[in-house]
Parts: sequence; structure tokens; C-alpha cells
Amino acid sequence: MGKLLIFLSMLESDEDREAFMELYNLYSNSMILVAQKIFSQNSSFVEDAVQNAWVRVIENFSKIMEISCNKRGAYLVIIVRNEAISMIRKQKKELPLDEAIIGKETDMECNQQSIFELIHSMSPVYRAVLEMRFVEECSTREIANRLHLKESTVNTRIHRGRSLLIKKLKEEGYSI
Repeated sequence: MGKLLIFLSMLESDEDREAFMELYNLYSNSMILVAQKIFSQNSSFVEDAVQNAWVRVIENFSKIMEISCNKRGAYLVIIVRNEAISMIRKQKKELPLDEAIIGKETDMECNQQSIFELIHSMSPVYRAVLEMRFVEECSTREIANRLHLKESTVNTRIHRGRSLLIKKLKEEGYSI
């Protein structure tokens, strides 16, 4: 109930609060079910994904209310699914760079600098996406927007660039 009060306090008018309560009562169970399918083993991730989704709903409340009533439920389910996927991507994004590459050496600052230097020495095609991903910690969507590329192209370049980076790190004597 406490989270619901926080959500309601984020809205400006009584009319918006009533409309939000209607959405919440109609679709909160569906949103929880979607998150549970994605995070079947971790209930705290389910709660986080659903809570993040409701925050997104509030941030875009006027736009969501413009959607026809029969499509709102699907839209809310998509929001929670996207939040869950973003959470998974953040976990995966952090693991390879931190643990697989940096975590195995003792002097992390020196190793990070070496990795950043290796990234900087790569061809511009891979350097740009790897710097944005691992140094600036941008999402695939942000990288695609900034470089005017498709997200699939960005994903391919990240995958290939990461493979080249790992190969270079092995050549430099890092155990990966």
C-alpha cells in the first residue's frame, strides 16, 4: 500500500489519481504475472520490474491515457516486460567487463586503463560502440540513436568488438 501512495502522490490532479487507480486495479496482476514469467526464481526482481514499470506509467501518464482503453492493458504489459528485460541486460552488461576481464587481475585501475586503451586502439566501427557501452555505460538504444544506426547493427558491433577485445586481451596476457 505504501508504494501505491507514493505513485499517487506523483500525480498532479485527483482526476489523474482516480484514473491511475483504475489502471492499477485492472492491470497490476497482469503486470506481476509477466514479470514472474521472466524472473521465476527471484521475487525481488519481480517487484522491482513492476515498480519501475509503474514509475514509467506515471512519467508518461498523459500519453498512456491517450491510448484507447482496449489497448492500454497490452501497453502496460509491454512496459513491464521491457523493464524486466532492461534489468536482465544491466546484469549481463556488468558481468562480462567487470568479472570476466577486470576481476581476474589484482590491480583493477591499471587493468581498466589497459582495457580502455585497447578499446581506443580498435577500428572506429568497434571503438565507438564499445566506448559507449563499457565506458559511458549507454544502452543499445542510446548508442543506436547517437550513431544513427539500427539497434541490431549496434548489437552486432558490440558482439564482434567484444570478441576482438577479448582476443586482444588474451594476446596481452590476460587470463579470460
